[in-house]
Amino acid sequence: MASLTGLSTDAHSFPALAVETQRRLESLYGLEPHVPVSDFLIPHTQAEGLPGGGSRTLVTQDGDGVSLGVVFDHGVSARLHAHDPRLELSRMNLAPYCTLTEEVSHFLYLSYCAGRDRTTTQLELELVGEVDKYLTIAHVLSLQNEGALSRSLREWMFRCYRLVEGLSREEAERYRTASALADRYCGHLERNFLRSSRHRELRNEARRFYRLGPRAKLERIDSLC
Repeated sequence: MASLTGLSTDAHSFPALAVETQRRLESLYGLEPHVPVSDFLIPHTQAEGLPGGGSRTLVTQDGDGVSLGVVFDHGVSARLHAHDPRLELSRMNLAPYCTLTEEVSHFLYLSYCAGRDRTTTQLELELVGEVDKYLTIAHVLSLQNEGALSRSLREWMFRCYRLVEGLSREEAERYRTASALADRYCGHLERNFLRSSRHRELRNEARRFYRLGPRAKLERIDSLC
């Protein structure tokens, strides 16, 4: 698919923020650095004829492999350019940074699965994206707040969200299911690792979970309750 051209890739640019988010997830999960997501960004002005709308990760079959492209709504990049979350993560940029993290997560997990000739499901992809959002936001907020973790973060992310308009009933139900599953799993991570600063154990658990297949992920979450 088309790649991003003609836009700044300096350390403070939107593409650089996307790559930094990708590298943080790769480090968390012990993955080898993949081709940067910035090479797969499609400007929103060139995405009008492509499937879907708003921010999204596009997948097409390309012979025996897959071709990926990532589109961000102009409002997401504009908000993050005006309010860099690396300087301060606040209500001004929390929602767009969640959107960025989710699409980077989709790109990375699809690449991970393609490189190992394994399949995924839409539910698994959304579940991984929700977990990645939580762990990324919790990490950034912790760095900016002397290690403190907000007790309302999970509630805001997984219970107070609002779905975008135009979703089918099936899509809406899938998003709700993924959010509920992520809430349960991230609650486990929060109670057992994050609040007690058991970072090594958190990393080990997250890496095991990431590598499970779709069914095994659901079974892991069921086993926690």
